[in-house]
Amino acid sequence: MADDYELLNVGGLTSLVTNVNVSLWGNEVILECIYDPTGDRSPYSLVFQDCRFITWEVHDEEEVKDPEADLIGIHLGEDAHRKAALIHTDIFEISILYGNFSVRKGENLNSETADLTTEVLVSQPQAVL
Repeated sequence: MADDYELLNVGGLTSLVTNVNVSLWGNEVILECIYDPTGDRSPYSLVFQDCRFITWEVHDEEEVKDPEADLIGIHLGEDAHRKAALIHTDIFEISILYGNFSVRKGENLNSETADLTTEVLVSQPQAVL
C-alpha cells in the first residue's frame, strides 16, 4: 500500500507530530504537526471530523515523554466512514474511521476554517491536489 503523505501537500521533507487532540467525545481528532523540522518548522494540522471509531497503539513506551514523534507513514483511507485512516509514527499508531478530513496550514491552527491561511480537503486518497 502506497503512503499518502504527498497528498497532504506540505512538501517533500519529513514531518513531526507534536500533539493529538481528541475532542467532542472523540468525534473530532486533530493531529498537530510540524513540517521541515530542521528548517522553517511550518505548523499544520490533520483534522478528522465526524469520527466513529478510533484505535490507538503505543509502540515505544520509553519514548512517550518525547515532545515530538516522527511521522513514518500515513494512509488517508476513505471518508464517509468507508475506510479508516492510519497514521504511523515512531512512538504510536492511530487508526481513525472518519466522515471528513482536512489539512489546516498557517499560524492560527485552532481558529475556525474561514480564518485559516490554507485548507485542503481530500475526499479520496487518489485525488490529485
